[in-house]
Amino acid sequence: MIKFLRHPGNLIIVGFVLFAVWMVYFSWKTSQVKFEMAVEGDYYQLEKDYDKKLAAESLANQFGNQFSFKKNGNKLTVQIPSELSSNLDNGTIEFFCLSDSKSDTRQKLQKNSDGIYVFDRATVAPGHNYIVKISLNSSGKDYYREFKLF
Repeated sequence: MIKFLRHPGNLIIVGFVLFAVWMVYFSWKTSQVKFEMAVEGDYYQLEKDYDKKLAAESLANQFGNQFSFKKNGNKLTVQIPSELSSNLDNGTIEFFCLSDSKSDTRQKLQKNSDGIYVFDRATVAPGHNYIVKISLNSSGKDYYREFKLF
C-alpha cells in the first residue's frame, strides 16, 4: 500500500477522489438547508397592506407608552389603552418567531375594560427570538404595534 501511494499519478487520483467526495458531501449538506421566503404572495397587495399598517402604527404611537409588553417569569403581559380595549371590534396578537415559522402563534384579543392581557410563557418556544405584533380595530380605526421578545 505504501508503494502504491508513492507514485505521483496515484496521489493525484486519490486527491481527486477525496476532493470529489468532499464536494458531493457539501453539495448534499447545502441542499438540506431550508430557506424560507420572508414574504409570500402578491407583492402589490402586500405593499398596499404595508401602507395601511404604517397608518395603523402611527395611530398606535399616539398613545405612547400606554401600549406595553412585559415578560415576568412565566407570564407575558400585554397592555393596551383601556379606551381601545373596551371598544375593541377585533384584535389579534401574533408571536412571530424570527427563525422558524412553525413556532409562530396567534391569539385573539377579547374585549375587556382594563386592557391587560396575560399569556403563558409556554405560548412561545424557548430559545427563539420573537416579535410580538399587536393589531386591533377599535371604534372603526386600526391600530398596530410591535415589541421584541428576546
